[in-house]
Amino acid sequence: MGLVVSATASCSDIFGRRRSSTLPPATATPTSSTPPLTDTTPEPELVRVFRHFDADGDGRISVAEMRESCGCTAAEAEEMVAAADRDGDGFISLDELGALFEDEDLSDTLRAAFAEYDENGDGVITAEELLRALRRLGIVGEEMTAERCAEIIAAVDRDGDGVISFDEFKAMMATEPAA
Repeated sequence: MGLVVSATASCSDIFGRRRSSTLPPATATPTSSTPPLTDTTPEPELVRVFRHFDADGDGRISVAEMRESCGCTAAEAEEMVAAADRDGDGFISLDELGALFEDEDLSDTLRAAFAEYDENGDGVITAEELLRALRRLGIVGEEMTAERCAEIIAAVDRDGDGVISFDEFKAMMATEPAA
């Protein structure tokens, strides 16, 4: 779920475009062609976002991958890639995505993603808010139940209060998804 949320914020906030629909859950796993982590590699959060968009693991984000990840139109995806593509090759590299983050505070992006789910603005996400938000964003269909959302909340809820606080949300986002 973490990448779904971060990518949701990434499409609208990082690229400065509104998505016309929403993201499917992330299923791609990094491959050996995904850029290796080095001392000069950007923050892990950026790498996770990049790997989510780079579905085929070739080290660059194409218009097709952007369209699929953001659930936007082809024209919107082309616009987003063009906005970030500094070398003109028609793709977004990790460095190009990192350049977008230079002007973007990741905490603000996480807060925007959190706000997508915290409908009443009380600083926590309940199972009911999660269910409504997932349906509103088109991420899930009718098969998602309140009980399943409660299970998702319980998996992230570190203090056992039955809701996800921003700190728990941030910790969830910092966790590498299971392969």
